[in-house]
Amino acid sequence: MARGFLFSIILVALTTHVATAQSEPRPMPISGSTVTSPDSSLQWRNPGAAVSSSARGSVQPAAYASDPPTSQAENVSKSGSLLKVTSGLKELPNNAGQVWRDYDLTPYTSRVTTTAKPEQAIVDWILRETGTDVWFGDPLGMLSANKSTLRVYHTPEMQEVVTEVVTKFVDSQAEVKKLGVRLVTVKSPNWRRLAYRMMQPVSVKTPGIEAWLMSKENAAVLLGELRQRSDFREHHAADLLIHNGQSSTIAMLQPRSFVRGVRATQTFPGYELQTDQIEEGFSMEVSPLLTPDDRMIDSVLKCSVDQVEKFVTVDVDVPTAGAQRQAVDIQIPQMVSWRLHERFRWPSDQVLLISCGVVARPQSGMSSAAQLPSLPSLIPTGPPRADGLMFVEFKGDAKTGAGAPVPTAQPNAVDSRGRY
Repeated sequence: MARGFLFSIILVALTTHVATAQSEPRPMPISGSTVTSPDSSLQWRNPGAAVSSSARGSVQPAAYASDPPTSQAENVSKSGSLLKVTSGLKELPNNAGQVWRDYDLTPYTSRVTTTAKPEQAIVDWILRETGTDVWFGDPLGMLSANKSTLRVYHTPEMQEVVTEVVTKFVDSQAEVKKLGVRLVTVKSPNWRRLAYRMMQPVSVKTPGIEAWLMSKENAAVLLGELRQRSDFREHHAADLLIHNGQSSTIAMLQPRSFVRGVRATQTFPGYELQTDQIEEGFSMEVSPLLTPDDRMIDSVLKCSVDQVEKFVTVDVDVPTAGAQRQAVDIQIPQMVSWRLHERFRWPSDQVLLISCGVVARPQSGMSSAAQLPSLPSLIPTGPPRADGLMFVEFKGDAKTGAGAPVPTAQPNAVDSRGRY
């Protein structure tokens, strides 16, 4: 009887253990295999174990479970800033009918060797023709170039303007053009009295600047008459050889040193003079762009003249090593300058004449009168003034019979940054 009672107790205990095991949840396996729960949409795995290739696409690592979405993370301001940055659109907007165009520049850029970035001239001329607002406002537009391709995203109308500009470069195949530039001055502007009948006025936006067109024959006659005047002076005359659309710079500058300031030091005599330099003279940059038939020339001219009239001397007190003050002279430059930055378009068989008005004459150094302060009433002091005249003439292609450019000491072409 005792054995039967003990067997009944063991049977009840085993039944209770089995029921309890069935009601408890199954533990997470320690291997890297994925286990599917009764709800087939849930999965578990050990974060520290390897994930099979079949489970990688559907299992999210535990380390990234709490990270916010990408768009929300980009909107979080940093350092208390109110700036919001988002990932933007996945497609370029074309609400105004914008289209993407790639232009092949290699027929032009492969032949230009005077500058490291010949494509920059094409971008500059596009900006001159279209303006800058159309690329940085609404509708959305983009302009990018390297040595082989120009990429443009804009409206069809703007693409036509770009096509016209790029055609002038590509069809010319970077031909070398000869441009005659002559800079002269005449002290009195009364040369206009007889020359007006030979000149046709041209619109100019810069105040004080005048421009005219005249035939090459009349230009030669006018230049001959000016050379007979006692106040005539020719400062520069040269035939520039320029790749079509590129820029060429001529500079005749001379440094002028002066004492700009004084600085206290710990060594004897207790101060140090600070010197500086001013580039005095004139510089001129020319950028011509001709049509494929060479009948019209579009050119940007930049000319600047800087001249030092005198240095105004000011004595300042500086402490010396002996705690005493000493007067030291510093110099303040008194300068006169004038600038020309204009774009002109004219028939290539005519000569463009530009007058800058009565301005500082482009010469280096001060006149001898500035060294005679004791005779101010007899000899005028300071640099002289004159009417600056510039003759610009297209002289055709600069090529030999074999088609190669004529070798010449051409000034180095520079990338134009005055593009507006």
